[in-house]
Amino acid sequence: MSRASKITFGVTCLFTLTSIIGVHYIQELERETLHQGPIKDAKRMADKKKKEAEEKASLGVMKSPNDGLSPEQREKKRNYNKTDHELQQHLKEKYEKMQPLSGEIVTKDGEVIEKGK
Repeated sequence: MSRASKITFGVTCLFTLTSIIGVHYIQELERETLHQGPIKDAKRMADKKKKEAEEKASLGVMKSPNDGLSPEQREKKRNYNKTDHELQQHLKEKYEKMQPLSGEIVTKDGEVIEKGK
């Protein structure tokens, strides 16, 4: 075997070995980074909750669910809630006609227990 072919073979083996070691090293780094992701997320969420709790405590005011909505969106939401409330009232009346609520509890044996006892 000639000297040039020995050098080429050696360089190729060295390059291959270096590539394999490098890939395994990078995989280990990525695995460790992925492992740290959920830990960092949990810490970030805990810090965020703590900060929000401190802000609420300092302001003494709860955030409104309508914050950040445009007036049109607020009106639309208000109308939807009103319509839904009216529908629920109508259903309650309908079902009370079908099965009136007496406030009594009837057991399996037919014994009647008044509400509040």
